[in-house]
Amino acid sequence: LTLMAGRKKLNRVNLHARVEQGTGDKLKEIAQKLGYIYNSEGSTGQFLDAIASGELILIATKNRNDMGKSD
Repeated sequence: LTLMAGRKKLNRVNLHARVEQGTGDKLKEIAQKLGYIYNSEGSTGQFLDAIASGELILIATKNRNDMGKSD
């Protein structure tokens, strides 16, 4: 019997995105506040999975088409 140290291998993919400076930290902060935690910090992977699966629903505060227009 051989026991392997480390975490279980999950069927996961890597995602790379170019975002504004600070966005990664903000996403980790939001994830942690919502309880998506890995290694004592916010888990953006779990957070994004929850959004993609419909577990979390996003509500837009601005319509992207209206951005830049004055009221």
